[in-house]
Amino acid sequence: MPARSTFAAIGAGAILIAVGVGFWVQGPAPLSMPETVRLEAALQSYRPAGEFRQGTRVVDAPVETIAAPAIEVMKHHVSEADYALCVVEAACLAAPSTQRADMAQTNVNYIDAIAYARWFSDRTGADWRLPTDAEWQRLAGDRALDDGFSAEANGADPSRRWIASYRREVERRGEADLEAHPLGHFGINDVGVADIAGNVWEWTESCFQNGTVAADGSVVETRSNYCGVRAVQGKHRGFVIDFVRDARSGGCAAGVPPDYLGFRLVRDVS
Repeated sequence: MPARSTFAAIGAGAILIAVGVGFWVQGPAPLSMPETVRLEAALQSYRPAGEFRQGTRVVDAPVETIAAPAIEVMKHHVSEADYALCVVEAACLAAPSTQRADMAQTNVNYIDAIAYARWFSDRTGADWRLPTDAEWQRLAGDRALDDGFSAEANGADPSRRWIASYRREVERRGEADLEAHPLGHFGINDVGVADIAGNVWEWTESCFQNGTVAADGSVVETRSNYCGVRAVQGKHRGFVIDFVRDARSGGCAAGVPPDYLGFRLVRDVS
């Protein structure tokens, strides 16, 4: 067979490529780059994710000011069609699907998400990764929520924090949305990112933290990471065991379980 400069598509995730004279090899299909939003470097107010104490009392971590570098973020969640390409190339494990290309890929765990990030980075030549919890707060724009309690709930009487936490959980449990929706259903936020704080919570790179807060509440004095549990973000911040795909059936380490678990990726830019 003579050498050719054309490509013949086969299947969903591969093509036949002419190499030399008389040889054909199977290669990966070219990927289209996702629509993205750029966030410029800025100072950010951020409350660390985890459980923090003053002595034996659980209190809010104080808000910190951090220097946030510029990043580029996928406008939409990774879709079922996107994820299927990774599965076809045996770089990702299969996950439950609605068989609709315009749906976010849900029922994925942290391990699935980072496997996709590695595959997508290799295939595109750019370093894509999950956002940190702080980065997710930035890309959430006007839909980001501060999960801190009032000064009263952080006071000397621990029952006040328990009551405030109980009321919040009751309110959130009434907001479950268990219907799958197509990409874009929840609209665009003020920075141009789609479907923030809908019914798909997003995996982040951030580990659950245990820490201690200074007596005056001004700074975190000590902190340690437990990376078997990761922060997830959506209508509220949650913490989910890294191998769990459906937190509603168990595995939500703290807070109200997410409706669905999905993800989007970010990359550093100069």
